[in-house]
Amino acid sequence: MKKLLGAMAVCGAVFLTGCDSNAQDTAQLGDTVKIDFAGFLGEEQFEGGTAQNFDLKLGSGMFVPGFEDQLVGAKVGETRDVNITFPVDYVPHLAGKDVVFKVTIKEIIK
Repeated sequence: MKKLLGAMAVCGAVFLTGCDSNAQDTAQLGDTVKIDFAGFLGEEQFEGGTAQNFDLKLGSGMFVPGFEDQLVGAKVGETRDVNITFPVDYVPHLAGKDVVFKVTIKEIIK
């Protein structure tokens, strides 16, 4: 019986180790992240570039190209600077401009 329990403990440890992965703790394409964000053009926060508790599915293409990709690998509680250039056919005051979004990951939904 001791041998059986010992073998089960070893198998269980191997199983748990195999499942332990950074991917479980970080945002991946296909995950939904709950984020707070604020967009800045230079030092100034721009209108319409701020939200709280926003649900964004990574890889959905919902945001400007490059935004979602820069959140892959982020962890809950992490704040990242997401640097993007708006398309030239975007709203006039932001078209073609380089901006920075300060993004905080509040939750990752797998």
